[in-house]
Amino acid sequence: MSAARLLFYYLPIGLMAASTLAAIAIGGLFFLKRSGDHRANGLYGALLIAGGLTQLHFLMLFSGIFDRHPPLEFLPIYFTLWLPVLLFLHVKLSLYPSYRMRIGDLKHFIFPVAQLLFFVSIWLMPSFRLPEGRYFYSPFYGGLEQALYLVVWPAYIFFSYQYLRRRRNQLGKRTLPRLLWYIRKLLKGSMLFVIAYAILALSDFISSNYFFVEMRRQEWYAGAQSLSYTVLLIWLTIYGFQVLLWGRRLLRAENNR
Repeated sequence: MSAARLLFYYLPIGLMAASTLAAIAIGGLFFLKRSGDHRANGLYGALLIAGGLTQLHFLMLFSGIFDRHPPLEFLPIYFTLWLPVLLFLHVKLSLYPSYRMRIGDLKHFIFPVAQLLFFVSIWLMPSFRLPEGRYFYSPFYGGLEQALYLVVWPAYIFFSYQYLRRRRNQLGKRTLPRLLWYIRKLLKGSMLFVIAYAILALSDFISSNYFFVEMRRQEWYAGAQSLSYTVLLIWLTIYGFQVLLWGRRLLRAENNR
């Protein structure tokens, strides 16, 4: 086994598989979390589970399973457009537990729900599937979907920062409360890893459209791109694990009073 094969194939597969299992497991625990706002907990749990299932899609793509079993590519486990929305709503409800969802909030779910319906429909009705799988102009699984992903993620992180800043100003404290400190770290890390993913995606688009070089066929690039999403998912999972431990400590402290 060559060192390049080990570094750019087996290592990404191992990390992708581990992050998938960890995200789904930690996400499930959030539905059992008793401290904090139960809606915010459920949203973060859904974020991790959706992120883990999306990682499973990337894992099957990277390992070549789709080449051997093409129908599996259309399993409804691809939730790229759900992730930034779930993160944003988790932050919003964590900062404002008394907030009640309104009809206007449904606009955030237009693209995510449409993406889910798209995959469910092509999974149940194979005649809807395109032979090439991904379609460039598809807003749910293709080049346009990737463009939406790269635009929506920073936008929702920016919106979350606005709520965080407003909440801090309302509290008027010099020392940042622990909840706000955690959320700020969550948003900063997420933005960093999204930027890394965006750089790789834009490099692939420019090289294939202007230099006619398919970077996705390069083993090192495929490994780097898979790891960019993997690192984001690991970051979200580590944050979730920290919050679960922190929440238990706070609950135990409240019970001992």
